[in-house]
Amino acid sequence: MKKIHKNKITNIVWTNIFDNKLLFEVINPEYQNDDIQVIFISELLEKKKNLEILEKVWAKPAMYSNVYSPEDELEIFRELFKNAIKNKKKVHIVWVTLKEEIEMLEEYYKTLWFLREDINCFAPDFSVPFVTVSVNIENLMWKGSDYKRMWEKIFFNPPIRESWQVKAMFKWINRWVISWINLWNINKQKQDFLSDCINKEKILSITLAKILKYNYNEIGIYWEKEELVIKY
Repeated sequence: MKKIHKNKITNIVWTNIFDNKLLFEVINPEYQNDDIQVIFISELLEKKKNLEILEKVWAKPAMYSNVYSPEDELEIFRELFKNAIKNKKKVHIVWVTLKEEIEMLEEYYKTLWFLREDINCFAPDFSVPFVTVSVNIENLMWKGSDYKRMWEKIFFNPPIRESWQVKAMFKWINRWVISWINLWNINKQKQDFLSDCINKEKILSITLAKILKYNYNEIGIYWEKEELVIKY
């Protein structure tokens, strides 16, 4: 078995190095840092829930994405982002789903000189910016076309978005702009999904290690640690 660290991969002593298993450390944040305000977009979006559309999703489940509309989410994000920069107050925004949100964050990170031209991606020190964000694993696992098959099993807040929005989340994970993936309760389905990401190189193992643990070290949020084994 191999252990994935922040910037290296090592063989674990007394384990089979050919057993195609990778060991990651995952954090379950407790959100107890007084210097950082942690904001759940879901709590603010709930106030804008469209009950009229909700009544129609049982006939047309794909409409669920607009129960908590992208426009409302983007408006909330813009306000949070603007206030954080203006007041110089660190915020971590949990559960972003939109390309437009990450593009805004990317432009901000460029002003902090985090963009590395030689590799065309970012190398942020997450202790520096006033705004950091995380994405929920379900918003990577599913896309809008899955509503027809999954129905209420994927009725989340914020919702599962269209495939191009999901693709954008992967893009900015790999460009090192999104700081963390929320796994919540780890189960086999999530493990299999992450295994598929590794095998298909949707996310590299070092990148995955950073967004499961090490980026949060830099942000400065307290956590409990557990181990996660992924097959490749």
